[in-house]
Amino acid sequence: MDYRYGSGADEVDGFFQAKRPWSVIKDRIVGSYITCYLRTVQNLLRRIVIVDGFSGPGFFGDDTDGSPRIICNAIRASADGRVGIACLFADTHPGHRAALERTLADHISRGDCEHPYPDCATALTRALEIGAEATLFFYLDPYGIKDLEFDMVRQIYERDTKRSTEVLINFNFRTFMRMSGNWNYADSASEVSRKVKEGKTETVNRVMGGDYWLGIITNSGLDKLAREEAVVNAYVDRVRAFFRFTYAIPVKHRDDGEYSVPADELAHYHLIFGTRSPRAVCYMNDVALNALEPYLSQFKDGLLFDMTPDRYQPATVEKVKAAIVEAVAGRPLKRSDIYEAVVPKFFMNYKKKEYRKMIEDLVFREGRLHPEPGSVKTRGKLNDDILLSARPWPRSFA
Repeated sequence: MDYRYGSGADEVDGFFQAKRPWSVIKDRIVGSYITCYLRTVQNLLRRIVIVDGFSGPGFFGDDTDGSPRIICNAIRASADGRVGIACLFADTHPGHRAALERTLADHISRGDCEHPYPDCATALTRALEIGAEATLFFYLDPYGIKDLEFDMVRQIYERDTKRSTEVLINFNFRTFMRMSGNWNYADSASEVSRKVKEGKTETVNRVMGGDYWLGIITNSGLDKLAREEAVVNAYVDRVRAFFRFTYAIPVKHRDDGEYSVPADELAHYHLIFGTRSPRAVCYMNDVALNALEPYLSQFKDGLLFDMTPDRYQPATVEKVKAAIVEAVAGRPLKRSDIYEAVVPKFFMNYKKKEYRKMIEDLVFREGRLHPEPGSVKTRGKLNDDILLSARPWPRSFA
């Protein structure tokens, strides 16, 4: 697209001249998950509404798609015609909205999306109006954090729990640092405290849904990564009050050659994922692990020892296997039901194919899971329809 870049009202912000490597990772997560999401929720046979509340122009100057085109293209590829799918896009910048009109012209004419809205709050209100009985997905990726006030998004969180609702929120910790006092992660706790007093604490409180974050960042016992993790986890806990399953997915880019010995650094973003569906967790688990894999590989590839940071070390295979056996202790389950019972407890630890291997080991090598008699048609092979039990099946059942 032929955009004019600059700071004018009719121009596109220079940020969109080229997509940064970490934005590539973020958009890959969005696109991959939306595809999984659409293929599944269409089975609910309810209208689907997707909101991208901070859309940008929809296209980058280096000929790469922004989130609006990624979402619309996923709809084109995944829609099976059984339900209506509507996209609502919004941006406060008039230049971005004008560019978005051009970028999405074909999708607007086909009815994939409406004309862009002037701000996220308006799009959110529209979604709740037209989607009272619908399946709703909200992607909120603001340019900073000040536009993401907790009371605004609370409307999403408090929606009828009988209706499918999911959120994916970009929480930028580096922006949080600037907004809360422009402190540096090398500052002492007392220095952070002094700077925070001069920062925009009320704005940050409105975004965070309280002032609980103050005690975290002024805690002298936390280093830079521990502060980041504690703040993000505390925010996740606020969202978890509304969604049974809520997780923070770090968006990190591997920069080869930056360090002779790999070192963990602050994430560029954290994508906060909230859902009430264990199946959605299973989908996002693999999507997130695939996105983070290149970053984590630097701590293993070509090194004598595994230097993966402790916070990214997965639970032991034995611990996961014990959870699998426990999941079927109450009643026999199919393999897909086992995933939904176990993956949420170990989010971003293992991929689905690795869980499948653990289940096969428990059946064929360890004898700790027992398939329904006569259901294994091919020696050493299971399928998703076989019931698995923690106890041997009674002879009378055979």
